[in-house]
Amino acid sequence: MRRRQSEVEAHRAGEIEYLLQYKRIRRMYLRFKMAEAKPFVTAPFGMPLSDVEQFIFRNLEWIKKQRRRQERLALRPARQYLSGETVYVWGAAYELLVLTDTEMVRHLCGLQAAAQLQRGRAFVRTDHLKLILACPASFDAAQREQGLDQWLRQQVEAFLPVIFQGCGSIVGKRESSWYVRKMKTRWGTCNIKTGRICINLTLGHLPPEFLSYIVTHELTHLWEKGHGEKFKARMNLYYPQWKERRKEIMKLSYMI
Repeated sequence: MRRRQSEVEAHRAGEIEYLLQYKRIRRMYLRFKMAEAKPFVTAPFGMPLSDVEQFIFRNLEWIKKQRRRQERLALRPARQYLSGETVYVWGAAYELLVLTDTEMVRHLCGLQAAAQLQRGRAFVRTDHLKLILACPASFDAAQREQGLDQWLRQQVEAFLPVIFQGCGSIVGKRESSWYVRKMKTRWGTCNIKTGRICINLTLGHLPPEFLSYIVTHELTHLWEKGHGEKFKARMNLYYPQWKERRKEIMKLSYMI
C-alpha cells in the first residue's frame, strides 16, 4: 500500500527555514504556518530537494510578507474583551460595553437578554456605535470571545446566502454547500471534489465587499484548482478589483 503522505521535515534554503511534507499530489503548494512562523511546502513524492528550494526562492517575497504580517500581529496587544475596547463589525468600529448585572441588562437589553444571562449564556446586540455583550461576571476573556463569535457567526451566516447567489451567477458555478469557521491563516477554502466551501468567520469584522471577494475567489476554484494564469484571468473577469482587495484585506486584518 502506497503512503499518502510523509512525515513533516525541517529544511533550510539559504536564510529561509521551512517545513516540507511529501504527498501523493502532482504539483507543489506553499502556505505559511503561523504557529511555527515558517513556510510549509507540500511536494509530490520524488520531487528533488533542489526543485523545492527553487520553489522557495521564487516565492521569497511572499514569504517575507507573511513574516512581516506575523510580526505585526505579535505586537498587537491581546484582547481582553473589556468595556471600552474597539470591535469591528462589517468594517464599522463599535465600542464594546460589557454588562454583567441582570437588572442593568434587563433595563438596556430587555427580558430575553436577562433570561440568557440567568441561564449562564451570553447575549450580544448593537446599539448605535456600541456593541453590548451581556454575560455572567464569571466569564473570562475566552468565554466572552466565544459569545461574540457566536453572535458574529449568525450575522455572517444570515448574509452569505445572498452573497453566494450573487457571486455564483457571475462565476457560473455553485457551491454544493458552505459553512463558517474561524481560521487563522486562510480567508476561505474550497474542496474542489465536493464543491464544499468554508468561509472564515473573521470576515464578519471587515467591510462586506471582502466577503464577496473571498466567495468569488473560492467559487472560481471550481473552475481552476490553483492560482495560475487561468485562475487570474477568470478573477479579472469575475471580480476586476480583486488585486486591490487582496492588498487591502491584509492591511485591514491587523484591526480585528
